[in-house]
Amino acid sequence: MINTIRRVLLLLAFCIIGAAGYYIFKNINTSVEIGNIKVKIMEKGIDVEIENFRVAHEVKGVKEWELKADFAQINNQEDLTKMQNVEMILHKAENKKYVISADSGTYKKATKDVNLMGNVKFVGSPDILMDRLNTKSPTASQKQ
Repeated sequence: MINTIRRVLLLLAFCIIGAAGYYIFKNINTSVEIGNIKVKIMEKGIDVEIENFRVAHEVKGVKEWELKADFAQINNQEDLTKMQNVEMILHKAENKKYVISADSGTYKKATKDVNLMGNVKFVGSPDILMDRLNTKSPTASQKQ
């Protein structure tokens, strides 16, 4: 009697595993949506599409910059994020912030490089930007 129950349970377990495997392989080339995240399984790894993308960089609990986009595509193999309608906010001392916006851009996570393209706009006080350009440029100090 006990052996019969064991065989029935083993058969039931194989049926469940077989049904799960069939469902996974049947839907292998479709996309899955979880909230704002859409995952597509491709031939070369997993690519993720995110609406209302947001990344923030903090040092010791203080935000240095934020990167926002209406739409982002993350390619894990190239470690590259392509974005549309991008806005980058730079937080500076004394509650000052600078906003840079663009039509599109790319973000490389490993190096934290941001490349903005198309109708790039800078909004904020030019004082700190001019000070930074003057102190970092060795040719500017030699010309004076």
